[in-house]
Amino acid sequence: MELLAQEVEVAADRVGCAQQLAGRPVGVPFYFGTHYLALHMLEGFLPREEIRICRAPNGSRYRYDAMMRGEIEATTLTEPYATLAEKQGCRLVCEAFYHGTEVASDRVDAATYAAFNRAVREAVRRINADKRAYLHYFIDYYAKSDPEIAALKVEDLPASRLVVCDPAPIPLDEMQRTYDWLKSWGMLEETASPLDLVNMDVQRHAHQAAE
Repeated sequence: MELLAQEVEVAADRVGCAQQLAGRPVGVPFYFGTHYLALHMLEGFLPREEIRICRAPNGSRYRYDAMMRGEIEATTLTEPYATLAEKQGCRLVCEAFYHGTEVASDRVDAATYAAFNRAVREAVRRINADKRAYLHYFIDYYAKSDPEIAALKVEDLPASRLVVCDPAPIPLDEMQRTYDWLKSWGMLEETASPLDLVNMDVQRHAHQAAE
């Protein structure tokens, strides 16, 4: 789903602000959106040589557990684990949204992608009309397997963290900036252009058909 998704960087109580994470291990799942967003957030407060990220499992539950065991100083968490961490005494250090995109195989043509986008647009309309009506899904998804999440109430979850928007083509300037930034971190070394990563024809036709 193309949306603005939320990540929250939460640190154990001994860390009061992002500057205090200099040289301290921040757990991220490498090469996922949470990895890139952690770097984006920390760069606003620390020189690169003082940013110390380390590999942490994919899945907020596992990263939350590692932080609570003291194995890492901070980590990125999505809801409902950001709320759980705060209720357990952790501190919100940084908060940011990122421009989410979909990854599809070559079998997904423009017509299929357009149908998907139409469904997403309708979901966005309904969620933005009444965010509180949809917050329970954060709890419901994990409740059967996680008693700590099952104990949360909808009222515990901030509606401001549920941010969605209509799907749209990736702006070319934003794509180029992101590509250049990733290159500066030593990633995408074998990718000559950001256009190698996006099928612009499928993207353009799919969004036009969905409008």
